[in-house]
Amino acid sequence: MKTHPLDYVLSGIFITAILAAALALVVFIVAPLTRSVLGDYRVIADFMLLLLAYGLFSALVVRLLLRVRPIQLGEYSMDSSVFTYWKLLTILYRLGQGALRPFIPMFAKPLVETLFGARIGANVALGGTIDDPYLVSIGDGVVLGNSSLVSGNVIANGRIHIGEVRIGAGATVGANSVVLPGCDIGENALLMGGAMLMTGTKVPAGEQWRGNPARKWQAASRLPSDQSAAQVEAASHVLTDGDAGGQRRYFDGRVDPPSCSR
Repeated sequence: MKTHPLDYVLSGIFITAILAAALALVVFIVAPLTRSVLGDYRVIADFMLLLLAYGLFSALVVRLLLRVRPIQLGEYSMDSSVFTYWKLLTILYRLGQGALRPFIPMFAKPLVETLFGARIGANVALGGTIDDPYLVSIGDGVVLGNSSLVSGNVIANGRIHIGEVRIGAGATVGANSVVLPGCDIGENALLMGGAMLMTGTKVPAGEQWRGNPARKWQAASRLPSDQSAAQVEAASHVLTDGDAGGQRRYFDGRVDPPSCSR
């Protein structure tokens, strides 16, 4: 990823300001209370509260920045001002999320993403990672599988693509799957484990997609109408078929006896 001196200047200014605000809160307001209540153990409490304050102030700053200057969607070069702005937002929310991690159990992860701008419904199971939470919208009852990634950005060939991601209510993103910017997953849709949904892909409601790149999972083609269900069932279980005097083996372990010639 291409960096400029401006990146260090901007991130340094904002990180210093957030840290100063968190320190002031702890030193002048929290520390006198912890000193009287915890005595010598106040140092540990003050440090943990400093992390909490830093994370919450980081979320506040990210939300304010996005309110003043919303991120522009589209594709940009690494020399653009949009890319510089995106890097600043990324540094701020990742450091803020890291500071909040000791206080957030697994089931409360959606709350942290909401603090940094994600729009998340009720009863969401978040086992994966959300990049650019301010670009992600997740409906009620969605499941994001373990180690899945939902990202509002992708960098390739020296350019960054920034786009919103929407996941409809009741949808499931399988474990180790990747959802890239501009994707729209309909309600009750299923993205199978390990799939990669490429930039700008739309998954209609109720469909099942799998693969890399992900595509709709098609059912088997229809069999001829004169083939009975019993024949289909038998054929689906056959493993090997010998000659006329041999044996027929099935997947379930059954073996037909050898045929007898007359």
